[in-house]
Formats: sequence, C-alpha cells, structure tokens
Amino acid sequence: MEDIAIELLYPKVTIAKEYSDSYKIEIPKMYELMYIACSLTETFQNDSNLISKRVPKYLNDVKSHFSKFKNHDLIQVLEDKLKPNPYSQIQPTIRFFSLNYEIDDTNTLVHNEVFHVNKLLIKLFKDKLFYYAEYEDLIEDFAKATDFSKFYKEHQSYYQKLITDFDQLCDIKVSWNFLENRFTESYNSYRIIFSPLTGGFHNTLPGLKDKETGLQQTWLFVSAPPNIEIDTLTKDELEIIKSKFTRELFTEMNHNYVNPLSDTFSKSIESSIMDYSDWNKQKRGYNSKISTFNEYMTWGVFSIFAKETYSEKNRDTIISIQEKFMVENRKFIHFKAFNRELIRLSNNINDDDLHFQNIYSDILKWMRKYPNPEN
Repeated sequence: MEDIAIELLYPKVTIAKEYSDSYKIEIPKMYELMYIACSLTETFQNDSNLISKRVPKYLNDVKSHFSKFKNHDLIQVLEDKLKPNPYSQIQPTIRFFSLNYEIDDTNTLVHNEVFHVNKLLIKLFKDKLFYYAEYEDLIEDFAKATDFSKFYKEHQSYYQKLITDFDQLCDIKVSWNFLENRFTESYNSYRIIFSPLTGGFHNTLPGLKDKETGLQQTWLFVSAPPNIEIDTLTKDELEIIKSKFTRELFTEMNHNYVNPLSDTFSKSIESSIMDYSDWNKQKRGYNSKISTFNEYMTWGVFSIFAKETYSEKNRDTIISIQEKFMVENRKFIHFKAFNRELIRLSNNINDDDLHFQNIYSDILKWMRKYPNPEN
C-alpha cells in the first residue's frame, strides 16, 4: 500500500527525446531569472553560502543591472518565503517549478509543463511552497521591468562557456557508470542545472518517471564550475581540479544511489550510531542518524571512485583533500577514520565485484565499535 501511495503522489516528468539515455547541462532561462531575483533578497545577501564567489564579474553584472529593482514586489515575496529558513523546501520548489516555464523575447511567461505534481500535494503543502500559479503576473512584471531577456541574451556566450567548462572539468559519464555498476538503482537520464550564482546549497530530485515511456530522469541542482583557464594547467593540476569539481557533482548524484540502499539498512544504522551529534558537528541540517550516515557514505563512495579513476600519483592527494574538507570545514569529525575503513573494506573486494550493499554491514559494525574497534 505504501509503495502504491508513493507511486501516485511522487512527481512525474515529461522527458524530451534530447534527454533520453544521456545527460544535459543547462542554465534555463526561467531558472536564472528566479535565481537572480533570490540573490536580491536580504536572506541571500546575508548568507555567503547562497551566492557563489566563483563568478565575480557576472555577479557585478547582475548587481549593475538588477540592484535598482531590489524593492520590486517579487523580491519582497521571495524574502518573506525564504527568511524563516532558506534551507527548507521553499528554495528547492522555486528551482523545480521554474522548469515549467519559458520566457520569450518580450519577457512574457510561457507555460511548458514538464514537472507534474499531484494536485492533492499542492493543496496540502501550498503554504510550504513557492506556488508559481499565484505569482506569475509578479514574475512577468519583474522580467519586463528589468528587461531580463536582454540581459540573458547578452550573456549567452558566457553561459555557454560555463557549460563547456563544466563538461570538461567534471567526469560526469564516468561517475554515472561507476554508480550504476555499484548500486541497484538505475536512471535513464540526468538534467544538471545551475546558475552562475548558485552557492553551496545543492539538491537533487531522483527517479522522476515519465508516465508515457516509464523512463526515469534525475535532476541535479549544483554550482557553476571554478573560474579557471583550463589550457593553462599542467596535467597534474588539471586532474586535481577535475577531482574537486567532480566530487561536487558526484556527492549529489550519489545520494540517489546511497539513500535508497541506506533505507534498507535503516534499523542497523539506527542501532550503530548512538548519537548522530558524536559524528556530526554541523550547525545546519543532517540532524538525524540516517542523514548523517548518508553524508559519510556518499563522500566515502567518492573516495572509492577516486581510487579507481585517478592516477596513482595523485589519488592519495585527492582523497586527503576531501577528508580534510569533510572534517575541518563540514565538521563530520570522524570522516577520515570512516573513510580509511571503507577503503580498507573495498580493497578486499575485486573492483569488478564491488557492490556497496556488500560493505554496509561491515562498515556499520565498525561504526558500532568506533572509537574502540578492539571492543
């Protein structure tokens, strides 16, 4: 019965032919309009994690063109929605539902529904969403007042460069193949969506089914690539930078494989972690045992990927960079020990035979004993 309810209520999508059995990197027009509008709110302005520092020139262009409209009614509505908690479901729904719209050259909104949500869900949770149907006139007014289409058109070559750099710096297909071969979940298509302004708040929406074809598509909302000149890098420098940027996408993509597997081990995860705050000193989010474990596991799986993918010369450096970031920046304080144990366990299995469901029991057993593994 629960599976039937999920099937009925989970969003559906329309998957265009261009996405079939492939991935596409995009900066959609409506998505960019809404991200620029969000960037004008006080909430975004006051949180350095919500606006990227990678694109200083573009950020200046946005400020020059749009700052005088910061008191527009749309900005106030967004501020009212975002202020209580910008990391709630408000921001993801702003992202998801933006993909149901195009904006033509006259800054008029055009409906193009590809994201289909059960009307009952909309009715039940409308107050927790940014419900576009109520704000279409306001959004269109903002687009017209700012002449957004002119700005977007003037930056087309810049957007295209970012998309090209993204594809060159991120091992997308290799990551996808690795995950499909190591987990039971499988997806036919990926949409990789970003704004140049996207900061560190990423999210994903997995397994969106096309009701006509039965194909499944996953959406990833991530950051722009780093602002570098690729041609100036040495081979080793390029590999290190590619690994860092690939990790950003990989650990978001990876949740779509790790989380469903973790759900099948939920009781064991609950009994293996006495208190998630012993493992996770984050001040924002991951406030449960399973979300803490999933974050450890998604980053740990990246280390296995790095071990198999990158050169012997650089792989230890690549893994150490991620361990340091997880412990010192993200405050998952036992990640280095966890990661080294996960690598040790994986080393006991031939790469071709490595499936992560075969490691879960052992890594959870280790977590129950840590930091006294001899007990």
